[in-house]
Amino acid sequence: MKGREFKDAMYDGLAKMLKSISNPARLEIIEMLSQGEKSVEGIVQATNLTIANASQHLQVLKNNNIVKSRKEKQYVYYSLVSDDFLSLYQHVIKYAVHEIAELEKIMNRQREDNKSLNAVNLDELETMIGNENVLLLDVRPSVEFEFGHITGAVSIPMNELMTHLKDFSKDKEIIAYCRGPFCVLADEAVKVLSEKGYKVRRLDEGYPEWKIKQLESN
Repeated sequence: MKGREFKDAMYDGLAKMLKSISNPARLEIIEMLSQGEKSVEGIVQATNLTIANASQHLQVLKNNNIVKSRKEKQYVYYSLVSDDFLSLYQHVIKYAVHEIAELEKIMNRQREDNKSLNAVNLDELETMIGNENVLLLDVRPSVEFEFGHITGAVSIPMNELMTHLKDFSKDKEIIAYCRGPFCVLADEAVKVLSEKGYKVRRLDEGYPEWKIKQLESN
């Protein structure tokens, strides 16, 4: 294989892989799968895609070795191929939010609307975990919490938050987290809790970012 032929083939393959994730629906699917394995039906419920559309997007991701699947009875379950891809995805998000002014503007407006501008980052969280005056609150669906969660977190899904308000002490600072920087569940939790008089902030990142940070530090 000549030099030009080799380079064309390599860049073509790389372009195909990058093209496979250059779709809003597929990016959201990746975010959902970064929380743990999900069935096609579970992805549909989380993203509002149709079964047909979700299956089509999943096939594109599978053909490019981004997701893998397994079948159990009549259900097909999907998961990310590796944590290496998850780390890459997180770097892309971080770069985009920092370098694309419009995305940063949208993010700040979302946080401002939900009173969650004063977010905690993962480095700050490490110094807070274990503090008896801090409550780490995971507001993702309970099935995602069971797949994996930040050490020391308590699971109270967002749709159950109002029924648990009496369980929270207003003497504690609450740190709410969810799927990641684009997930709105933590923003909603901060807004609800702050309006009820609780000391609360959101974690800037989510469980997947914490997971990768733990892997990289080991």
